[in-house]
Amino acid sequence: MKLVLLFLFCGVLTMGGCYYTLRFTEGTKISAAQMQEIKLGKTTELDLIKILGPPSKKETKLDGTETLIYIHFQIESPTLPGGVVLHGFLDKDREEIFEVILKNGVVQSFHFLKP
Repeated sequence: MKLVLLFLFCGVLTMGGCYYTLRFTEGTKISAAQMQEIKLGKTTELDLIKILGPPSKKETKLDGTETLIYIHFQIESPTLPGGVVLHGFLDKDREEIFEVILKNGVVQSFHFLKP
């Protein structure tokens, strides 16, 4: 019993000193500064690509609007003191999806989608 408690205590101490390290990232991360550059009714698709880069996806709707979708995905792994990175079920996966609606090539709306 004492051995189990000692093991649990050591585990708590070890995990208490851990932090997360960015292990993998993909796509375009949209910043607040970039969003401020987008002007409704004025920013064109070409302007948008200059600001944010190429979208992850582009969809054309039946009503003539186009949707540009920017997806940013990252994985962070817990890292123990001494730099030991733990890969697996303790990883934090984060995904942000930013959607821009265009009509006649001009931005009509933009927002982050909730997962």
